[in-house]
Amino acid sequence: MEKTYYCVTSSFHDDGRVTAAITMTRKTTKCPKSHSYSARDRDIYTDWYDNLADAEKAVADARAESAYRE
Repeated sequence: MEKTYYCVTSSFHDDGRVTAAITMTRKTTKCPKSHSYSARDRDIYTDWYDNLADAEKAVADARAESAYRE
């Protein structure tokens, strides 16, 4: 049975700035694999969630990280 999965992409910049958003959805039978990588000035994460509420919470939590550093 297919299910909709939500991808949250978050970037944690070296200067403390954080950006996060739901960047795509995918309808499939198996949850896509999350991954991360480091760029020159930031770490970027893509995490998949099986419901919209958890994805929205992940975005809010990541954005809150930026608020703590300001």
